[in-house]
Amino acid sequence: MRKKEKIFIPYSSLLRKFNVYFIFASLIPFLLLFYFYLQKVLYEKIEIKDFQFFLLLSGVGILSLVFFFIIRNTVFKVVKLTQELKGSLERKTIDREMILRLEKGEGEVADLAKVFGDVFSRLEENIKELERTKRKLYSVVTRVGKTLTSIEDFDALISLILETTVEALEAEKGAIFFAEEEKFELKAEIGWEVSPDKIQESLGHFLEWIKKERKMLSLPLLEETKDRRGIPYPILCYPLLYRDKFWGVMILCGKKEGRNFTDDELKIATNLSSQIAIAFENFKLNQDIEKTYFETMAALALAVEARDPYSRGHSERVGKYAAKIAKELGLSEEEAKTLQDAARLHDIGKIGVEDRILRKEGPLSPEERKIMCKHPIVGENILKPLKSFRRLLDPIRHHHEFLDGSGYPDGLKGAQIPLITRILTVADIFDALTTSRPYRDALSYEEAKKILENYVEEGKIDKKVVEVLFKLIDKGEI
Repeated sequence: MRKKEKIFIPYSSLLRKFNVYFIFASLIPFLLLFYFYLQKVLYEKIEIKDFQFFLLLSGVGILSLVFFFIIRNTVFKVVKLTQELKGSLERKTIDREMILRLEKGEGEVADLAKVFGDVFSRLEENIKELERTKRKLYSVVTRVGKTLTSIEDFDALISLILETTVEALEAEKGAIFFAEEEKFELKAEIGWEVSPDKIQESLGHFLEWIKKERKMLSLPLLEETKDRRGIPYPILCYPLLYRDKFWGVMILCGKKEGRNFTDDELKIATNLSSQIAIAFENFKLNQDIEKTYFETMAALALAVEARDPYSRGHSERVGKYAAKIAKELGLSEEEAKTLQDAARLHDIGKIGVEDRILRKEGPLSPEERKIMCKHPIVGENILKPLKSFRRLLDPIRHHHEFLDGSGYPDGLKGAQIPLITRILTVADIFDALTTSRPYRDALSYEEAKKILENYVEEGKIDKKVVEVLFKLIDKGEI
């Protein structure tokens, strides 16, 4: 890139030269001819032959032409430079060769060309920087937009937004912390090679300052700046604020090119921090709404059970059995929670079943059985609006499926049925067998055990899950 130096055009010198050239080209020759005319014709003091006067006149004419062409050449260069610059603006391209050619000359036109060359170089660099910024912003907006429409997992959404931001701004590391009561929770990180606890320990002083001041913190890259606790400079810390609500902090550390963040990059990061805060706000509101909806559905499920005195407490017991089986099998807390929630709502679809079918004493007719077999689908449809409870849909829809494909509503087989659903199926069957129903009395433990063992032999239910159930019963935990 051209060295940025100040060039002053000597406008007064340029004007002086034009004045001198004009005098020599027109006024002085005219005065000479006028002088000879006076001396020869009026005063007759000079004897000059015609051919000598002709030679003098020719010399004066030639001299005038020389100065004329000198002036014309100088003016032509300025006019040409002006026309080229005008054409460059119209074509939106710059004739660099013409500028360089003029710069190699001497005089004021060369100085003027140097000034324009310097201006154009800076303009081109600014245009390139603007294009880079536009591409960054377009990339961020495009990827975040696609993320918002394609990802339902909020943690995955935040992680992808951070990844996109770090990549677009060419940072080395990034992290997003969620403020929960008096502590911070690491929601997403990229570029760190240490544990989440180490990240939080390294950035803790920044987090507390941002939480207290609720202002952006920018620490530039300086000559004396060195990595501190493994944190590369420059450092940007943005509070995640929306409607005066503090949601957390976004931190960006280091630049891959070893420079500071530009003003345009700061604006992008500022805008994204606001969008992340809005995402946290919407997520929390959505969580509250869905939690209320879920509790409403749970209350509705209890109302369904209340319609049938024989099934009261059924969902609660199934959830308890399923959670203990899950814990014994080593499932995660999240999976155990999914089982409990699914158990609370697994029969909510019976809201669409008439009382005469629910309370019927004796076997159901084919038509009645067809209606009863629809309750898992009805239950799934009731819960579909709950995006954060999508994990419940599969066990609720398939808790009447059998491994041999003889279950309903989809006739799934073997590996098509997840372990969580298999646990719910066994817990549901066990509680149904050991409680009174309109068509029979409650079975004893031994009778229920025998039926479950027969189901295992027939390949209908999971043998391992049944064995764990019996083990827990024998230990007195169920």
